[in-house]
Order: sequence, then structure tokens, then C-alpha cells
Amino acid sequence: MRLIYLSRMKGACGGNPAMADGGDFVQRLVRDTTLDIFEHLDDPSDLARVCAVSPTWRQFVIENGLCKKLCFRLFPEVSSVTHVVKVKIEPIKVSSCTNLEWEQHKRNHKVYAFLARGLTSAIGKNCIAEAISASSTHRYTAERVLNTLEPGDRVGDRASYWSSKGESDPKVSESLVYKLNAKLCIVTEIHIQPSQADFHDGYPIYSAKAVRFRMGHLKTRKMDKGTVDDSGDGDESVENKYVWTYTSPEFPMAQENCLQQFKLPQPVLSIGGILQVDLLGRVQRCEKDRLYYICVAHVQVLGRPLSPAFDVDIIDLFGRCRLKHCPRRATKRGAPDLYGNIDGKRCKDDAARIEDQLSQSRRSARIQARRN
Repeated sequence: MRLIYLSRMKGACGGNPAMADGGDFVQRLVRDTTLDIFEHLDDPSDLARVCAVSPTWRQFVIENGLCKKLCFRLFPEVSSVTHVVKVKIEPIKVSSCTNLEWEQHKRNHKVYAFLARGLTSAIGKNCIAEAISASSTHRYTAERVLNTLEPGDRVGDRASYWSSKGESDPKVSESLVYKLNAKLCIVTEIHIQPSQADFHDGYPIYSAKAVRFRMGHLKTRKMDKGTVDDSGDGDESVENKYVWTYTSPEFPMAQENCLQQFKLPQPVLSIGGILQVDLLGRVQRCEKDRLYYICVAHVQVLGRPLSPAFDVDIIDLFGRCRLKHCPRRATKRGAPDLYGNIDGKRCKDDAARIEDQLSQSRRSARIQARRN
């Protein structure tokens, strides 16, 4: 529908006497008006097809960084860091007749077109790579946070779960920290299963009152080594290792022994690959020691890592980062191109169809002009 809209716009311009004989609205209209038209496109595949319509359209898309702007609209997290992004690719070879600025525009266009395609791809994979730490652990190693990576609440004949230390105050919260399987991940949902103690009278479920999620990165690259601390000793310095760039709303948790789904208001681009689960408040008291506990059997993070061609280096505590693009990592046999096509045929077919529509519109406009 969006492509038909654009083709009709071009045909309509051809019907104007001032733009007769195949006039192109990209060449005739003022820049801001043309930008407003193209920015109605919210799919990177549409921008790829626009580039295939004519050299004029392609030049306009590239010079105005429309793929980069599309990334900003899709995920605001990109716009918060890309004002200092340095795309790491091969140096440009400039000849005497080559415009360096134009070559840089083309290079950035390819990178952001690839990035935009990755941001809009299908989602539905568990993105947790490993468990890093817990704010406290009741019995190490039987109730360690690593157990939350196991699906369900049992492994063989034994129960599998993480348990906090007991607290007399039900308002005391806990947190679990995980490392995602890439520094750039799109996260849509987090699933958590509270643990039911079938070895206690009444089979109590030690859930939290509510949950909240944070995403961010290590404060310095030096902390990247030796970050895993599964001892559960409640070391407060663990919290000081991270900078949180996203904090979700609070979600109420049901006191039920099932995998509960918490969908974020909007998909989030996690930059840095660290996720923290905040377990807010306690609801169940242990009858043996009269203390409140929180126990979690399983945690999933639903989303998708971006293409292995992308990586990111965090520069400082303000969220500025260096985006690295290495196309060779994603050039395996059968891998999609910049626009998600295996061989580019679909894009070429769409471009040919659009050109046919435009030609018909121009012919109709010329006939109508002669009649008038």
C-alpha cells in the first residue's frame, strides 16, 4: 500500500503541466516535502525498493540518511548513542573523481539499512547466555541462580530453583543479573516461574509481589573479565558494576507455579547485553523459621540478538558507544543480503513492478494533459 501511494504520487506529478513528460517529484518538490513523503515508510524493505526505482530516488535516500532515521524511529535507544557512533569498516578508496562525502553517505546507508533490517526481523528466542549473580542466596550451591536457566522446576529427581536468604521484612527486594547472548539484543518479553516448595507443608509458592526489569552494560571494559559471581553472598559492589539504560514499569506477579509472561510496553534494544530482574517484595513466609523468601525456578528472556555482523563497545558512563560493523561475519552461504533477501531477486522484481506502474501513470497523465 505504501509503495502504491508513492507510485501514485509520482504519477500525479507527471500529470501536472509543469511536470509533464515524466516529471519526477523528487526533483521538482522542495526537499522538506519529499522527506515528509518518504518518512511515511516504516519498513526497511520499502526503502530498499525506493532506491531501486531510479538513480534520483536512490541518491535522495542516501544523502538524507533515511535508513539511519528509520533506525531512530524504530528504537529510540539507537538515537541516544548514534550521535557518536563510529562504524568500523574498511577505509574508503578515493580517486581523483570520487566525492569523499558521497562515498561516506553510501557506506553509512548500507550499514544502517542492514541494521534496520535486523531491528525488524522476526523475534522469538531465549536470549540468556548465562546467569551472572544474585543479590543473595540461601544455600549455595543447592539453590544457586544458575538453576534458573533450567526449564521447569525439576532436574531429574531433585528440585531446581534459586532461593533468596530469609528476611523478617516482606518489603525487602532481591535481584538476579543475567548476561544476554549478544551485546545488541531486541527484548520483547521476560518469563518467570516462581518455585513451589513441595517439601514444605501446604506446598507454598515463594513468589515476589512484583517484578521490574533493567537493561544496560558494564561500567568499564575492565569489568568484562570475571563478572560471573554466583556465590550469592549479597556483595553490594555487584550493583555498582553496571549502568542501566532502560528500566521497565513494575508488573504484578501472581502466586502461581507457572511460567508467567511479562510483555514490555514496546520492544527494547538492549545495548550492552546485561539484564537485571528485580523481584519486589515478598508474599510467602516459611513456617519453620518465620522468615520471608523469594524462590524462582526458571527465567527466560524472549527476543533476538542482532546479526553477528554488529558489535558495540561502550565508551563511557553516559551510554555513548562505538558501533562496529563487520560484514564478513554475516557472509555465510545462504545468508540474507542487506535487505533480508537471499539473492536480491525479490527486490528486483518489486522494483520492476513499481517502474511499470509509474510508466503507466505517466502515460495516462500525458494522455489526460493532451485532452485538456
